[in-house]
Amino acid sequence: MDIALRMAPGVRRGTSPGLLASPLALVAALFALGLALRAWTFGDPNLFVDDDFYLLVGQQMHHGALPYVDIWDRKPLGLFVLYWLFASAGSGVLAYQIAAWLASSATGYLVCRIAVRIGAPARGAALAGLAYVAAICPLDGFTGQSAVFYNLIVAGAALLVLNDASNHAAGRAGIRTWAALALCGLALTIKQTTLFEGLFIGLYALHRQHRGGASPAGLLRTMLGFGLVAASPTLAIAGWYAAIGHWAEYWHAMVPANLDKASPGPVLAAKWAMATLVRIAVPLAFGLSGAVLAKGPARGFLSCWLVAALAGYLAVPNFYVHYSLPLVVPLCTAAAFVFGHDKWGRILFVALLAFINLWFNPTDRAWTLRSIASFEQMAEVVRAHDGGGGLFVYEGPPQLYTASGRVPLSPLVLPHHFNHLIERNTSHLDTHAELVRLLARGPGIVVLTKWPMNDPVNWDSQALVTAYVRARCRKVATIRSYQMGVVTPLEFHGDCRPLTRPGRVGADSRKR
Repeated sequence: MDIALRMAPGVRRGTSPGLLASPLALVAALFALGLALRAWTFGDPNLFVDDDFYLLVGQQMHHGALPYVDIWDRKPLGLFVLYWLFASAGSGVLAYQIAAWLASSATGYLVCRIAVRIGAPARGAALAGLAYVAAICPLDGFTGQSAVFYNLIVAGAALLVLNDASNHAAGRAGIRTWAALALCGLALTIKQTTLFEGLFIGLYALHRQHRGGASPAGLLRTMLGFGLVAASPTLAIAGWYAAIGHWAEYWHAMVPANLDKASPGPVLAAKWAMATLVRIAVPLAFGLSGAVLAKGPARGFLSCWLVAALAGYLAVPNFYVHYSLPLVVPLCTAAAFVFGHDKWGRILFVALLAFINLWFNPTDRAWTLRSIASFEQMAEVVRAHDGGGGLFVYEGPPQLYTASGRVPLSPLVLPHHFNHLIERNTSHLDTHAELVRLLARGPGIVVLTKWPMNDPVNWDSQALVTAYVRARCRKVATIRSYQMGVVTPLEFHGDCRPLTRPGRVGADSRKR
């Protein structure tokens, strides 16, 4: 049974998409828009701290580093394998940024295809695809965030399931549905919260098969098969870590580290959620309106998809702006019914672009050039003043390790893991003890800010690092960091003298 194609008043399925009448023209428009929105960032090694870190992990993997053991984070291995591939092309900076452009534009195309498949008018679907490419940018989606890549996979899975309607009508799952569940499993190796959208896709397929006359026993067998296929990539990774003797580190990163992460508190959580709501307000309004305009099974499909994406967003109650990126796929798909309206569709699409322009300026290439120049200056300072003791980036871009040719001194490389209170003791390493151990190695240069950036602050870590640089180092430079529209002066404390008595830093800092 196919999805009903009943239109709302004022919306006609045959509405012409104008210049986007041909698939080739649509693809060209999607990729041209994506390039126009992102080209100004190309080559910036300090675009966003998350991208910096993911790429650093990929680079270190080329030198034998093992995620969760030699370099720690709670993200699944698939994300780091992806950045390992990007790091195969030179530094990997331009590679991941081009890949993010291609992925975002390809996802926009899938949004268009899904919208047409559930009955949206052709013009509305085309504009919905373009809207996706633009709407993710104010939500930090112009970077290499994991959602930029796994949104493509989830959207592909949704389209495959919809395209298997004839098999569902016969009470069975065809090859497209099984491929969709395999894609859901692949997405799960990039971000754990895709579990909710994977569950939605699997349950939707089972529901359609039930409507097609599948027996309870047949549905049970299919459900178990779906679960096995979707879980296979994660099970394979877990089995590999167990086989090489690092099951404990892997398990801790995947489960306890995600469950035990402290909340930032209601005030900060509300602040971040409000920042997200303001930036997603218009896509949210158009998406919800489109879900209402859709009729029959199309409305149910969109509503359930939105609920699944929202569950993924709420599952990690930190509410960073980029956590909302998975919501944009179903929202823009639903908005196709709004953009397809004969009288108001194109006007509302232009209104969306105007709203996005309030939050995102894709023409500031000068910012990127300043960022590149300042980053190169940072690397030169590190090379000149580390005194052979190595680099410790307590605050600043993780890519400095690669740019300066230095190796991280601890598995806790992402600055947040030391300086952010909600990250305290979330890894398998005790944060205080690991920082004492790192400082006892005598890093030759330390990068930090004059005032802590991440709230709530881990004041214990702050005291340890401050005590070290005051006792052992001298400030050799202050360089502006250009990242995400914010200029942050970074202090470089270099030429550090080696510690004479290991462990003294920790003892001294506790007395302060």
